[in-house]
Amino acid sequence: MEDLTTAVEVFVSINLIALGLSYILQPEAWKELLSRIQSRGPSGSFGFAFLALGLGSFIVAFHNVWGGVATIVTVYGWGALVKGALYLLFPGFGLKRIAMALSMGAGLWRTAGALAMVLGVVVLRYALQA
Repeated sequence: MEDLTTAVEVFVSINLIALGLSYILQPEAWKELLSRIQSRGPSGSFGFAFLALGLGSFIVAFHNVWGGVATIVTVYGWGALVKGALYLLFPGFGLKRIAMALSMGAGLWRTAGALAMVLGVVVLRYALQA
C-alpha cells in the first residue's frame, strides 16, 4: 500500500466483505441485534450513530476521491457520516430506519450482504492494483 488513500480503500473493502458475509450467514442475529438496539429507544439510536459517524468521518477525512472505482469508498463514507449525524440529531428517525430493517426478510438481508461483498471485492481489487 503506497498511501493513506489506498489504505482506506483496503480498510473499507475488508469491512464490506466481512459485513456482507455476516449478513448472508447470520441475518437473524442481525435482526436480534437491531431489536435490542431499538428497545433502548433514543440511546440505542445514539449508539448506532456513533459507529456510523466514526466510520464516516474517518473515510471522509482521509479519502475524498471522486473518480472511478474509488468513488464507491467516498460515497460510502459520506453516507455513513450523514447517517450517523441524522441518527444523533433525530433519534426518532434512526429508530424508524431500524424498524424498517427489522421488517426485512432473511432474503433481503442476504441480498444486501451479497451487494456489500461485491462492492468490497471490487474496491479491494482496485486498491491492490494501485
